[in-house]
Amino acid sequence: MTMSTQLETQREAPPAEPDLKEKIADYWNWRSGDFERRQGVRNQVQKRAWLAFLGTVAGDPPRTVLDVGTGTGFLALLLAELGHRCKALDLSPAMLEQARQTARQRGLELCFDVGDAESLPEADAAYDVVISRNVLWTLPDPERALCDWRRVLKPGGRLVIVDGDWFDKRLSYRLQRFAGNLWLALTRFTNPWAAERRLRRDYASRLPPDLPMMRPGNREKMPKLVAACGFADVRTLPMREVDAAEKADKTLMQRLIFPHRFFAVVATAKPSGRAA
Repeated sequence: MTMSTQLETQREAPPAEPDLKEKIADYWNWRSGDFERRQGVRNQVQKRAWLAFLGTVAGDPPRTVLDVGTGTGFLALLLAELGHRCKALDLSPAMLEQARQTARQRGLELCFDVGDAESLPEADAAYDVVISRNVLWTLPDPERALCDWRRVLKPGGRLVIVDGDWFDKRLSYRLQRFAGNLWLALTRFTNPWAAERRLRRDYASRLPPDLPMMRPGNREKMPKLVAACGFADVRTLPMREVDAAEKADKTLMQRLIFPHRFFAVVATAKPSGRAA
């Protein structure tokens, strides 16, 4: 069976049960309190790098942009600053409330609404750009999501997926993380390995245990899924300037503990219909 046939079979399966979606929303509601502080704009160096990246991949403004799984609005707010017409969706009401507060603080006007990334409450062919950051790995059915994202894109519209190799276990990453954790243990008299185990337990207790992209290899897997779901001109872009800016305010120890890197998958929407 080809990948395309497998994906068609999966897309014909019923969507995830409501109680599973509620569990996922509850987890991200729980994470919302400090999410903007940890994952939002921290300094001007970081902000300039993201604005430069988004200016390249989103195209010249004004475009109609849908930010799927917006969280606290990181991408949507930056795109609005660039002059795009943005709508942002998330399954977590608490995340969206944080996003609205940040939008008010920055004097930006855009629409935030509750929405399921796998079943968008949007019309067909309504957007020039669909974008997401760190979303596909959180979904029970990323293939269903990608096909629905294609549905709401205009033919020739642009898909931009920003993600990272967060779950990769390559030797270089393991060595760096061990060195950073050992440094932390010896200088702060704490046990970082115990903290990592607690985080894994939190994921396991609050999220579905078999999320298909919560595992290594997403840099290679995501472009294949995108192509199989009806997109053309699929490219994977490194994000070196963003990575450098994200780490610019980190200590060497922190950089060792978090060695992972961002990447982007960019593609063009084919007309709706069966995936190629």
